[in-house]
Amino acid sequence: MPRANAPNNVAEELPFEGPNFFRLRVCYAVLSGRPIVVSAIREDEDNPGIRDCESKLLSLIEKITNGTKIEINSTGTRVTLRPGMITGGCVTLNCGNDRCLSYFLEPLILISPFCKQAMRIKLLGVTNAPNELSVDQIKTGWLNVYNRFILNDEALDLKIERRGLKPGGGGVVIFSAPVVRNLRPLIREKPGKVCKIRGQAFVTKVSPSLAHRAIDAAKKTLRDYISDVYITVDQRKGDAGGNSPGYGLFLYAETTEGVFYTAEAISRPKGENGDPIVPEDVGTAAGVALLEEIARGGCCDSSSQVLASTFMALGEKDVSKFLMGPLSTYTIHSLRHLQQFFLTTFKIDDFAALDAGKKALEADMRIGDPHKALLTGVGVGFKNLNKIII
Repeated sequence: MPRANAPNNVAEELPFEGPNFFRLRVCYAVLSGRPIVVSAIREDEDNPGIRDCESKLLSLIEKITNGTKIEINSTGTRVTLRPGMITGGCVTLNCGNDRCLSYFLEPLILISPFCKQAMRIKLLGVTNAPNELSVDQIKTGWLNVYNRFILNDEALDLKIERRGLKPGGGGVVIFSAPVVRNLRPLIREKPGKVCKIRGQAFVTKVSPSLAHRAIDAAKKTLRDYISDVYITVDQRKGDAGGNSPGYGLFLYAETTEGVFYTAEAISRPKGENGDPIVPEDVGTAAGVALLEEIARGGCCDSSSQVLASTFMALGEKDVSKFLMGPLSTYTIHSLRHLQQFFLTTFKIDDFAALDAGKKALEADMRIGDPHKALLTGVGVGFKNLNKIII
């Protein structure tokens, strides 16, 4: 079984309350082999219990594992999960239109290296949604961090076959990942300087002229920062454009050290209350969001901090160091969950408090927020016992 050196009380159930961080708890339970009980899930709301997206996530976990037992009470306010063996393999799932597909991709990416068989997951649903991490950001930001921890990344890919926007969805993505014996320790302390900005304006079932207007607005926003900006247009027609019209702009900045910062803005979904968002506002919002990510600095963007910290904790019993921008609230809670499930903690240094030589170099290069966090930790030695050594 793909298990770490689990603590002696491995069979003891970990209790949690409320729906917050449901994905993290389910994902870490599967990886650690620790049973969990999540109670009081929206019990005081008019519509109590788990949502449709959460039930589909549990269904997905059942499909990629063998022997997992999930119990949900009649009201849906209490979930008990007893994880089994991680098998992986080929799975197809319709994820509905409530949440973006990134909601399901995040736990899949964290679990994927430790499967018995290489993952090839086909997900149907919404690829881009307002105020959610998009599939494009997962593909560019998360997979770049992922392949730093593994030696063989040939099978690592996230293919967007169809785009699907809210409310109709209709998007299709295929995620494939290799199987590894263990994750290697990593030292990443130099973010480098931004050398180019690239992006893609996507339109589904609307005029491509809207994409060009968004691109012009984004270039005006980024013009004073860097001149090397190149943005393409991804126009989807028919089935490839999903079931709802819309448009958006995805941007990423690449540094001299191979670090990627990502950002995205998207139009308001059809039928949603509020004034429509014009393409110029979408372009400006995407440009400003990217500049904010660049200003945070670090060796990954804010969304992939969870991936980096989790893989550091699951790595070999050796020291790993990773420089991040100011830690997001989600990352802080993920570190607390790592301590609960794997009994591992990190030393977190404020970059501004490091020695004067490094601060002087940082000030000279003007790379990001001075209050970045340098995470230092030793992995638990998590090994995939299903991986055959040739």
